[in-house]
Amino acid sequence: MNGPESHSPSGEERRKAERLNERCRVAFRRIRQGGGDEKRIAGETLNLSASGLCVVSPEAVPPDSQIALEMALEGLEGPVMAIGRVVWCDQERGAFRLGICFTWLREQDRKSLAVIADYVRSRSKG
Repeated sequence: MNGPESHSPSGEERRKAERLNERCRVAFRRIRQGGGDEKRIAGETLNLSASGLCVVSPEAVPPDSQIALEMALEGLEGPVMAIGRVVWCDQERGAFRLGICFTWLREQDRKSLAVIADYVRSRSKG
């Protein structure tokens, strides 16, 4: 699947990191400037990389929204915690697909995503 974030109008690849088609649970909430965070939303990744992910969500989240998220990745103890920016939001079959780029990761989670990036590179060569 190629989401709107994957190609420029000229057809060139815009992603900064290779993506792995991997499904995992994710929970997120929109961060509101000057106010409390919104309710927690549960979703599932369609793909992920060291720079971002695509999430299936039951609710739309407008582009440029800042979100706090937690991902449960197989083989890692505890969730990966990150802050991201919604790059795009598309509706598909009663759900929404969100393209999210990471803007902040805890140091330990940066290391985890470096491992993911290596894994994605090794799998895409095979």
